[in-house]
Amino acid sequence: MLRSLILTALVLVLSPASVGTMPADDTEQVCADLAGTSARQELVMRGCLDFEERTRHEIAAAWDKVSADVQVSCERLVESNGGASYWRLKTCIDKGAASGSASGQ
Repeated sequence: MLRSLILTALVLVLSPASVGTMPADDTEQVCADLAGTSARQELVMRGCLDFEERTRHEIAAAWDKVSADVQVSCERLVESNGGASYWRLKTCIDKGAASGSASGQ
């Protein structure tokens, strides 16, 4: 119950209003899908949520340094692939940063 309230509060506080605002993803569904019918469903779910939260903090710490083009393209890519995953968002940002560095930006 408390986790659900915290996640709801985070979604409301971090909802993307415009470019430059980090998206708020509801990772609970992604983690539930991952945990599926595993014999260790609760353990997988907890591990997934913890990983997503750590990844969210990592992205938040560097979000203002990510170019607007990369922010927009990564948000769109994540949404088109089912969304709600900070891991997917971070992977895209890392690739965007690497290609930006390679092209001399």
